[in-house]
Amino acid sequence: MNLGTFIVAALLVVLVILDIRYLLRNGLDQCKGDCGECHGTCKWTEDLKQAKAEIQAEKRNNLRKTV
Repeated sequence: MNLGTFIVAALLVVLVILDIRYLLRNGLDQCKGDCGECHGTCKWTEDLKQAKAEIQAEKRNNLRKTV
């Protein structure tokens, strides 16, 4: 095992430890990405609504610029 391999292996071990630590502190997120399943009760609902509104506003602005 040369120095480069050792550094990469050590970095991977540190990342796995930090990931496990994060999961132990915050728990697993139950969101599967299927928004129809939770019926708007997940923590991303408001962010999704805001993003959709911003996209619609941008489309309207682009249409006004081209007309």
